[in-house]
Amino acid sequence: MKEKVIIKKIYLSLGLVSIFILPFAFGVSVSRINIYAYGTVGSRSTQNQSVQSRVYSLIHNQNYNSNEAIVVYKNGSSINKIHGSTGSGSSGSGLTGSQSSVINVNNSVAIVKRPQNESYKNFLTGLEETSNVKSVTPNYIRSFSTLPNNVDINYQKNLFMINAPVVSNSGFTPSLGGSSNIIVAVLDSGVAYTNYTNPLTGTVYGQAPSLANLNIVDPYNALAVYNNQTVNEYNPYDSVGHGTYVTGVIASSTNNDASGSTLYGTAGIAFNSTIMPVKIGNSQGVPVSAEIMGIQWAIDHHANIINLSIESMTPSSAEETEIEDAINNGISVVASSGNESSSSLAYPAGYPGVIAVGASNSQNLLTSYSNYGCSNLGNCQTLVAPVGYNTPLVYQQTYTGYDTNNVTSYTSFSNEYLVGTSFSAPQAVAAIALYDAKYGVQNPQSINLLFKESSTRLQGGINNTYGYGLLNINAMLQIQNSGEEYNILGQNGEVYTFGAGSYYGDLTTVQGTIPSRTPITAITTPDKKGYYILTSDGGVYTFGDARFYGSIYNIPNAPVKTPIAMATTPSGNGYYILTADGGVYTFGDAVFQGSLYNIPQSAVPDRTPVAFALTPSGNGYYIVTSNGAVYTFGNAQFQGSVFNIPNAPVKTTVTFALTTNGYYLVTKDGAVYTFGNAQFYGSMYNIPGQPSDVPVGFEINSNNNGYYILTNNGAVYTFGNAQFYGSTYNIETPQFLF
Repeated sequence: MKEKVIIKKIYLSLGLVSIFILPFAFGVSVSRINIYAYGTVGSRSTQNQSVQSRVYSLIHNQNYNSNEAIVVYKNGSSINKIHGSTGSGSSGSGLTGSQSSVINVNNSVAIVKRPQNESYKNFLTGLEETSNVKSVTPNYIRSFSTLPNNVDINYQKNLFMINAPVVSNSGFTPSLGGSSNIIVAVLDSGVAYTNYTNPLTGTVYGQAPSLANLNIVDPYNALAVYNNQTVNEYNPYDSVGHGTYVTGVIASSTNNDASGSTLYGTAGIAFNSTIMPVKIGNSQGVPVSAEIMGIQWAIDHHANIINLSIESMTPSSAEETEIEDAINNGISVVASSGNESSSSLAYPAGYPGVIAVGASNSQNLLTSYSNYGCSNLGNCQTLVAPVGYNTPLVYQQTYTGYDTNNVTSYTSFSNEYLVGTSFSAPQAVAAIALYDAKYGVQNPQSINLLFKESSTRLQGGINNTYGYGLLNINAMLQIQNSGEEYNILGQNGEVYTFGAGSYYGDLTTVQGTIPSRTPITAITTPDKKGYYILTSDGGVYTFGDARFYGSIYNIPNAPVKTPIAMATTPSGNGYYILTADGGVYTFGDAVFQGSLYNIPQSAVPDRTPVAFALTPSGNGYYIVTSNGAVYTFGNAQFQGSVFNIPNAPVKTTVTFALTTNGYYLVTKDGAVYTFGNAQFYGSMYNIPGQPSDVPVGFEINSNNNGYYILTNNGAVYTFGNAQFYGSTYNIETPQFLF
C-alpha cells in the first residue's frame, strides 16, 4: 500500500477536440483551461499585474518589439470580430488599423501590430481592456542559450557521461539510434539539412555534411511567415548555426570515419529519429510570436517532442498557452534552463510541465553559467546533462567560425566545441526519442517519472539544483513502461490522467451551454485512445477516438434517464448504459441480453444497481446491486456474491471489477471480496488504523497482478504490483476511477 500523495498541479484541456453533445450530435471546439491545484504554486502573479506596472517594467527591459503585442483571447473568437478590422481608431481603442495589423496564429492567439501615432502604453492598455481578451503581453525576444567557447577537446565526452547507447554498447547497430517514426521538432535558428538559396537576398546556404542523411518531415519557417516573407515559408535555412548544432546533438549522422574528417566526425544520440526543422529566430533573437507559431506548427503536424534551446527571464502568457497546448496534446516539451547563473529558471523552461534541463561539467557539478532552482510559475529543474565550460564536453558540426562569432560563409562547416544550456536540452530530447522508439510514445508525465527513476543522483540527491540528477540514457532504456494507467473523473467533469494515460478533454473544456455538466461515470475505449463521460441527464460525451452511437438523453420515453454505469463492446463500435432503475440500453453493436428492469419485483431484493461489467467475449454481462447481489445475463458466469456471505461486516457494495474467470466486489468499509480465480492482494479494511475514507472506485492494473482503490477524498491506494502514479488527494473530490 502506498501513502496518499498530493500532486501539486493538474493540467487539463487544450487543442481542438471533437465531441458529441446531447441532444445535438455536432463537433464542438474545446478551449484551453488551466487548473491550478491550490496555494501559490503556479500562481500567475506576473500576468495579473496591471498594464501600468507591466509597461513600467518594459522601460527597464528593452528586449521586446515595441510595435506589436501578443493577444490571447477567449472562446475561440476571431480577434478581428472582437475588435473590428477597419478604421483608424483612437488612442487606447484596442485593435485599430487595417486587417493586415493582425496575424491570427490559431483560435486563441494573435499578433497585433501597434498603430502609428499611438503610445505603446495606450496600445497595451486598450487591448487589455477589450472584451474577450484573456491576456496581453509584449512580443519579447528570446535568445539562444549558447556561450561561445573555442577550447578544444578530443572526444564527445558527454556521450560517455550520459551512457548514450551509441557509445556505451559493444557493437554498433542502427537500432541504437532509435526510429524514424519518432518526430522531434527543433524550434531554433533553422537547420542546414539541405542546400538552399534565399530568393530575397541571394544568400547561399549549404547542407551540413553531418546532417546529409537526416530524416526530415514538415519543415517550416515561422519567422519568415511572421515577417511576411512567405516565399521562404517551407525553407527553414539556418542563418545562425545554432539550430544546426542542436540538431546534430540529437541526430547527426553516425557513420564516423577513422580519420576524423569533418565530413562526418560526430555522432548523434538518436540518429535515426525524424527531425521537423522549424525556424523561429535569427541573429537578432527569437520573437515569441514566431516561437508560438512554430509550436502550433509542431502540434498540428504531430510532433512527439519539441526542443526549445532558447531563453529569457520574462514569461509570456501567450507562450505559456501554446506550450500547455503542446503538453496536453501529448508532446514532451524540453527547454534549456538558461545561462544567467540564476537560482530561477528562464522561460520557456520555467513553465509548468516543461522538462527543464540545466548544464553540468566534467566533475558532474552544475556549470557556473547554468540556471537552476524553480521559476515564479512553480516549474523546477528537471535534470542536468553534461556540457561543460572550461572543458567543453559537446562536439558537433556547424558553420565554420561559429565558436568565435566569426561566420563568414554559410557553406563552410566544421566541428566545433560549444557550451551553454542550449546543448543540455537536446541530450534529454534524444533520450526521450530513444525511449519512445523502444516502448512507444509516452506522455509528458510518464517521461518526467522516467527521468526521476533513471537519472544518476548528484550532490544532495533530488533537489532544485540538479533536479533528478544527471541524464543516464541506458538506465532509462532499461525501465520498461508497461503502459499502465488510470484516470480519475472529478466532480465537475475534469479528467485527471496518471501513468501512461492520455488526456483528450473533459466536460470543463466544453464551451457554451450544455444540458448537464454533472458527471456520473466515465470509461475508456478498448484501444485506450479515447473515453466517454456520462452525465446525470443521460448525456454521452465522447473524447479522443471514442465514437458517439446514441444516448438515453435522446430517448423520449425512457422511464429513468439517470445513468449508473457504462461498458463498451470489444469492437469499440457500441456500448451499453445501465440506468438507475436497472434498465440496460444498447447502442451501436451492443446486444441486449436482459436487465433488472425486466425481472419481476419479487425476484430482486434490491433493485438499486451500482455496477455493470461486460464479459470479454461481449456475449454477456453482470449487474451488481447495492446489497452485494450479482446478476448474470447472457454467457456471464455466476461465481458468488457478498449478498450470499452471511458474516460479511458490511454488504453495501460500491464497485465491481471483472478479471479472467473471476471478479472483485468492494464494499463500503473498504473490504475487497474475491470470487472465482480473482487474486486477493489486500484491502483498505486490512490497513492498521483503518482510514475513514470510503471507496468510490476500483481498477485492476494492466498486468492483472494488482489493483487500485480510489477513495472519496481523492486518495489512491495500490495493492499487489499496481504502480502508484499520483492522486487528487486534497485537490479534487473524485467521482470515478477508470
